[in-house]
Amino acid sequence: MKRPACCLSAATLLLAACTDGTVLHCYKPLSADGWRQRDTVCFHLPKAEKAVDGVLIIGLRTIATPPMQRIVLAVEQRLDTPMAYRCDTLSYPLTDTEGNALTRGVNCLQYETQQLPVRIKQGQCGTIRIHHLMARETMTGITEIGIRIDER
Repeated sequence: MKRPACCLSAATLLLAACTDGTVLHCYKPLSADGWRQRDTVCFHLPKAEKAVDGVLIIGLRTIATPPMQRIVLAVEQRLDTPMAYRCDTLSYPLTDTEGNALTRGVNCLQYETQQLPVRIKQGQCGTIRIHHLMARETMTGITEIGIRIDER
């Protein structure tokens, strides 16, 4: 699914140090009809004002009771000038074996994956691309997906 550039404010926040160490935090909504395998969510990273040695965390927001026990995601980091590419596969649990959510919430649930390393050189820009690797063509119950980059 092609979407316009993420939050305009994210461009001003990216790679400009914040007091809490968060460099970028941005979410995008997914289709109410479900997230299809061929729908790749792209987050554009503007030109880095300074080098960052940090971590990338993928966030998921779901309906109150996710219809799957775990989700498997492909997360691609593509950086320009100089070119750098990294692809990770994340298998992330959403519920226990009885179907109880592994996080708390009222109208929606917020999940954050384990940390992935991210190194961005000064002057680099690029994209973070995410798609699911589930057997079902369309995943329902996930309402938003986001990224957060924190400095170490």
